[in-house]
Amino acid sequence: MRTQRLRAPGYGSLLAVALAAGCFGASPLPDYYTLNAAEVEAPAPALASRPELGLAVGPIEIPRYVDRPELVTRQGSHGLVPWNEHRWGGSLRTDILRAVASDLGALLGTLHVAVYPATARFPVHYRVLIDFLDFDAVPGKSVALRARWTVASGADGKALLVEEASFAEPVASPAWEDLVAAERAALGRLDRAIAEKLADLPAR
Repeated sequence: MRTQRLRAPGYGSLLAVALAAGCFGASPLPDYYTLNAAEVEAPAPALASRPELGLAVGPIEIPRYVDRPELVTRQGSHGLVPWNEHRWGGSLRTDILRAVASDLGALLGTLHVAVYPATARFPVHYRVLIDFLDFDAVPGKSVALRARWTVASGADGKALLVEEASFAEPVASPAWEDLVAAERAALGRLDRAIAEKLADLPAR
């Protein structure tokens, strides 16, 4: 009975395996981003001190084309580019809700801000609902935000104010960090516009 000896793969075989692994192996890990800065930034000047004011933020609507894990940018007049290598660390929708709540609380001097879908554990005087009609970005150029927002009574849900606003924010450089920072800055301008209206409303 003859026994076959198994031969160890030679250098050429190992090289072929290595090349195949390089060609068909895992792609580089994507970069992840969030609208909330890691470092504590100096707060924007408050518009009012309303510690008694209870707010609920959300629900919100955002364009379907940006409601996805990848960052999506504009290309030309009608084109969109999803960037698989540049992604949101969580959910863009959730990031926006938290950013709006944080801004409104700071601008109005209140800690009583509930974020949808959480149930508020304090009296809610007003609910803020936002429909983002456009939230477009062009790397290295600009961010455009257009939104229709509603302030509703916390007691019966009836709309008290309905307004629409548009903002354009330059992007400081081609870096993706600067694009996300410009998106956050545009959102901050919208939040300030909403807070200016809320500051004049009584705690009902």
